[in-house]
Amino acid sequence: MNIGRYNKFVKKLESNIKKLDNSFSHIILLCIGTDKIIGDSVGPMIGSKLKKLENEYIKIYGSIGENLDFSNAKNTVEEIYIKYNNPFIITIDAALSKEKRMGEIHISNGYIKIGNALEKSICFYSNINIKCVVGKYNKLDKNDNITILNNVVKEDVYNMAEIVSKGIKNIFENINIYV
Repeated sequence: MNIGRYNKFVKKLESNIKKLDNSFSHIILLCIGTDKIIGDSVGPMIGSKLKKLENEYIKIYGSIGENLDFSNAKNTVEEIYIKYNNPFIITIDAALSKEKRMGEIHISNGYIKIGNALEKSICFYSNINIKCVVGKYNKLDKNDNITILNNVVKEDVYNMAEIVSKGIKNIFENINIYV
């Protein structure tokens, strides 16, 4: 694991997590992706690594073997808003971007679109969005994007999953978020 990338990720995520207050009923982690495509498996890998954190306040959706992907994300998000009064949602997903951004982990707030690289799109609100850039986006031939996702180096995906899962776990433990 790259310590510099880990520290940068933790610092940025920690500043976003500090916005969490008692008005939120639960922390929901949406680990988007499928374990059938290596480039899209970063979310399920992270979900599997974080399952141990799950308790009455923290819920993890998406893991290896229990994918949360384009086919079921819309219904899952709707169910979450019905089941939980005021959830704090953290969404984790793979992304394609410019070649120079490959390997980067981006954190943002607000609305997130999933499935965009494959000309599909679901948009929903998420308090924190974590995007792991796994490959180069081909805007001219979107059919090529599935090939790109299938040919991502597994070790790169695994390293990003390690950074994100360890960072989340350490932050939750250090600021005593229901762990």
